[in-house]
Amino acid sequence: MKKKVLIIVYYWPPSGGGGVQRWLKFVKYLKQSKWEPVLVIPENADYPIYDDALLAEVPNDLEVLRVPIFEPFRALRNLMGKGDAGISAGFIRSNQAPTFTEKIMAWGRGNLLVPDARKFWISPATRAILNYLKTNEIDAMISSGPPHSMHLIAKNVNRKTQIPWLADFRDPWVNMDNADKFRMSAWAKRKHERLEREVLTLATSVDTVSWHLSKQYEAIRGKSVHVLTNGFDHVDFLYRPSQENEEIILGHYGTFGDDRNPIALWIALSELVQENESWKNRMKIRLVGPTDGAVLASIKEHNLETYLEYTPYVKHNEVLDLMMQNQILLVILNQNANEEGRVTGKIFEYVATGNQVLGVGSPTSDCAKVIETTHSGEM
Repeated sequence: MKKKVLIIVYYWPPSGGGGVQRWLKFVKYLKQSKWEPVLVIPENADYPIYDDALLAEVPNDLEVLRVPIFEPFRALRNLMGKGDAGISAGFIRSNQAPTFTEKIMAWGRGNLLVPDARKFWISPATRAILNYLKTNEIDAMISSGPPHSMHLIAKNVNRKTQIPWLADFRDPWVNMDNADKFRMSAWAKRKHERLEREVLTLATSVDTVSWHLSKQYEAIRGKSVHVLTNGFDHVDFLYRPSQENEEIILGHYGTFGDDRNPIALWIALSELVQENESWKNRMKIRLVGPTDGAVLASIKEHNLETYLEYTPYVKHNEVLDLMMQNQILLVILNQNANEEGRVTGKIFEYVATGNQVLGVGSPTSDCAKVIETTHSGEM
C-alpha cells in the first residue's frame, strides 16, 4: 500500500512561471513511486502569471484540498481600480524609478506582511488540514517556499500532530533577493530571522536547491540540510530536436530584474556587432519573461535595440521550443549577497537543450558548478 504525503504549496497550475515547475514535476513522479501525494493549494490565488496549458500535467486522480485565500494586494488593486499584478510580479517595472505607490507597497510588504503577503492563509489552511486529518491518515508532510508562509502552516500542523515534516526551500528567506527593496525595520528583520530559525530547527528534515544555501542553513539548523536541486523532465524534450537557424540568437528566459542587468554584456555585444559583420547581420537578443525597464533602457543605451526581440510572457511548452532555437542561452545571476548560492531553475532546461549556456556572474557560484559539471557552457 502506498504512503500518503501532504504537500503544501502556493504556486500550482493554472499558475505559470518558475515557481510552479518544481512540485508539479515532483508530484508527477511521486505518483509513480510508493508515495501518494495530497495537495493543499489556495482556491482563489492571485497569481502574477497564468499558464492554463500546465493543467494538462496535473494527474487526473490527484487528491487536492483547496482552501480559500485572502490576497491583500489584489484587494488593494481592486480598491485603486488597477488590474495589474503590481508588487506580486517581482518588482519588475516599466519605468526605471519606483513610483511613490510602489515604494509604499514595498514598505508594507516588508514591514506589515511578515513573512509575506500570504500570511492571511496560515490560519485557514492550518484549520482545513487539521479537519482533513480527523478522517484521513497522512504519513508525511512537505511545505515548499517561497512564499514562506507555507512553512508556518506546516509548522502549526506538525506541532499538533507530530507528522514528519520536510521543509523545502526553493529560495532564501531572510536573505531574499528583494530584501533591500522592502525597507524593512529592525523589528521586521528580527521577526523574519526568528520565523526562519523556527522552521529550520523544528522541521524533521530540510532541503534546498543549492550547496551554498545548504551550508548557510546548516549553520542555523545545527544539522544537515539536504541539497535537492531543480532539474528537467526528460519527457518535455523527447520530440524537440535542435533547430537550425541562420540567426545567432542569445536568449534569456524568465524574470529579468534590474539587479541582474549585465552592463558588461551589453557593452561587449555592442562592440562585437561593430567589429564583426556576421554578428552585425545575424544577431538577435531574445528576452522572454517579465523584464525591468532598466534592462531595456540599457539595451537601448548601447545601441542594441534593433537586435531585441522582447516577449513579456510565453507559456512553458512554447518556451521550450524557443530554447531549442538558441545558439546561446543566457543565465544571469543577481548582483547581491545570494549570488554564490543562486541556481535558477531554467538552467537545467538549458542543459537539456544541448545548446551552449553563457553565464554572467561569479565563477565560483553554484550556478557555475552546474554549468561546469554538465559541460554545457561557461560562466
